[in-house]
Amino acid sequence: MSPTRILMADDHAIFRQGLRKLFDEHQEFSIVGEASNGTEAMAAVNDLTPDVLLLDLQLGDMTGLDVLRRIGTGVKFKTIILGADIQRADELNAILLGASGIVRKYAASETLFKSIRAVIAGEIWIKREVIDDLIQMMPGRDASAKNPLVHFGLTAREMEIVQAVVHGLGNKEISEKLGISPFTVKHYMTRIFDKLLVSNRVELALFAVRQGLAKNARQVQLHVVPKAQ
Repeated sequence: MSPTRILMADDHAIFRQGLRKLFDEHQEFSIVGEASNGTEAMAAVNDLTPDVLLLDLQLGDMTGLDVLRRIGTGVKFKTIILGADIQRADELNAILLGASGIVRKYAASETLFKSIRAVIAGEIWIKREVIDDLIQMMPGRDASAKNPLVHFGLTAREMEIVQAVVHGLGNKEISEKLGISPFTVKHYMTRIFDKLLVSNRVELALFAVRQGLAKNARQVQLHVVPKAQ
């Protein structure tokens, strides 16, 4: 299996050097490039085609949130926001802008490794408190969605996949549960996103809860990060 291609974007050279040394000790990861500011980061994601972008929340010329806004949500790589002091509003905005995870800079190295593996598997690395706040931000259930299969044009199989996403399953787990290939799961996910006008798994899960598509799911069960991390 090819190593996960990682691009680091941080305005502190000593931090990037420390991360590079850390990743060099693990063959499952490969550092393909570094960026010292937001402008370099946006150019590098196009030139280097990383699997994961490790994006500092505070860069020299712009914030990590600014980078997410300019990159957009239709990208193939996953973004993990790194920061020492991340406010709740920044966490919420980062996820809504398409970030797949948030990791504190003081977290253990194994936490960072786990977060990368999680987002590559199609999960969201996020704290329970952030999930709860995101749900609170969503409007109440739409009473007109009495028959979601008709109202949103979802097939029975697509509904099964929506349920799986709400309960925290990644693409590989969904493929194993439903007996279909990961490629087929990815194809279904694209169709679901198009039908429901959402752009990522978090938006899909929150939409499902809001519209009553999530059976027996009182809260969105994405990858919950322990408080200590």
